[in-house]
Amino acid sequence: MDNKAEPRLEDQSQPQQERLFYLEFRLYFLGHANRSDLQLRFGLKESSASRDIALYKKLVPNNVVYDYGIKSYVPQPSFVPLFAYTGTQVLTALTHGFGDDYAGPKFPEISSEAPSQAPLPFIPTLAAITRAIHKEKSLTVNYYSEEVGEKVSTIVPHSLIDSGNRWSLRAYNRGAERFEDFVINRITDVQDCNDEPTVDEQKDADVLWNQIIELNLKPHPSLAHPKAVEREYGMRGGVLKMTCRAALRSYLLRQWRVDTATSPATAGQGYQLWLDQ
Repeated sequence: MDNKAEPRLEDQSQPQQERLFYLEFRLYFLGHANRSDLQLRFGLKESSASRDIALYKKLVPNNVVYDYGIKSYVPQPSFVPLFAYTGTQVLTALTHGFGDDYAGPKFPEISSEAPSQAPLPFIPTLAAITRAIHKEKSLTVNYYSEEVGEKVSTIVPHSLIDSGNRWSLRAYNRGAERFEDFVINRITDVQDCNDEPTVDEQKDADVLWNQIIELNLKPHPSLAHPKAVEREYGMRGGVLKMTCRAALRSYLLRQWRVDTATSPATAGQGYQLWLDQ
């Protein structure tokens, strides 16, 4: 009688879990996986890749079956994921390449296009900003605004913001004595100050950043077939309840082109969503 305990995922090492995750990812989202996939990705020997597959089959015995026609494992109808996945994680891996643990080129698994992709930040500027955020230091920047043109400001950055059409940073502006958003690509020069922020300049003091608000979005009343929008946005009971930081409210509503008027606009203005206030 074999009393050996069955393997458990939580008992496996981190590298082992990463290999199992990659194996399942290919099974789940690409429909097949084999030893060669593991060998190519992780530089394994054939015997090591075989052991990984055998371990996966022990952990979830009803998930895969070997297809001799394509010489790969394929998911069974009874497939239940061993790992949890997020939409962002999956789409990034599929469209930009899987993983970030090596410096080689990343190759997408699925063809995709992003016509509305935001301009990417200039790398030297971004590096200076992220260093300041991580080390909790201030920066002196030359910044171009639409109102006053170029101006020198000393700021204390604490977070990056992807608004959908541009990258910004959230920071305390010492000159204005308030927290503001700065578009990263409008910064033309960065100088490290290396002084530590005061309590009033730190992220915990940014009231609008730390305040979480709820938005109730509904299909726009002008739509002839609101069920289409309910389905697209995964609404329940005709309402999409969203939470966001108060500081980011305008970004979200603008990116999704939400009608925020108390009285909804009439047909013909292209709104899909209306903010129920």
